[in-house]
Amino acid sequence: VRDPKRILEKILGDRKDLDRFEETGESLEQLTEVLRDVVRCRGTRQWIIDNHGIDLAVSAATFNRLLEIPQINFVENSNRMLEVHTVSLKEARNLDDPVTVGNLNSMLRELYRNLESIQGQLENGHTNLLLINEMSAELIGVVDQQIKSIKRLNGRLTGYMLSLNKVKPIELNFENLFPSSTKIGSLRKIWPVVEEEVEFYKKCCELNKRWEAVGIDLFKVIREDGLSNLRENIQELGNLLWNIVYNQRSLEQCLTILQIDFNDTRSLFDSSRIELNNV
Repeated sequence: VRDPKRILEKILGDRKDLDRFEETGESLEQLTEVLRDVVRCRGTRQWIIDNHGIDLAVSAATFNRLLEIPQINFVENSNRMLEVHTVSLKEARNLDDPVTVGNLNSMLRELYRNLESIQGQLENGHTNLLLINEMSAELIGVVDQQIKSIKRLNGRLTGYMLSLNKVKPIELNFENLFPSSTKIGSLRKIWPVVEEEVEFYKKCCELNKRWEAVGIDLFKVIREDGLSNLRENIQELGNLLWNIVYNQRSLEQCLTILQIDFNDTRSLFDSSRIELNNV
């Protein structure tokens, strides 16, 4: 950076205390890069909100609900003797404790891992979903029952010949629920494919329930072909947070002046606390 103080002035706007940062002796060039990462964090958070309606800068109340996920609740701490102890955040946290950057990073890591698993299943076995346009959690049980009924009505020797009067109403109901499936064929012909697909939707439903606190709707995400982009932005947010934390030790005084507190993610994401310009 040719003139870090000037860049810093543009990022921070009309602050009157810019000389204080210089007086610390800490690198203004490094500070500008950290603040740019904070701006990128805010932009990535907003992109996820705008495109998927999910705010990953979670409140304390939301984070407390996420502690039902063991991978978020249990953290490992080591002492000077390098002895590792597992701590339950449910037991260690007060309900109104702010969400730390470490808390947020563990949440992002687990969400990314869960979405990666779903994407792997999608790419390896479900590249052409038949029912995704209309599928919802409420319809999974309905389709499950329809498939069981169709299978039961399929005679070993006669097929569906003797049960058409029962099969057709089931198929008609299925077509009404999933009009786009009629292009592929009747339920009696496609039920084996649908049965496998429903098992995948059950896993999507489990993920939705697991992450209900943040309001993720995986059916909508997949329907809009947004899973890859969502994962990439979650990864980007995590990487940016890691970069900021990595640089904090050499910028402790400057970050204290800015009131950036890694024990409270609001100090990073709340523009009313620290207003930063995208420069």
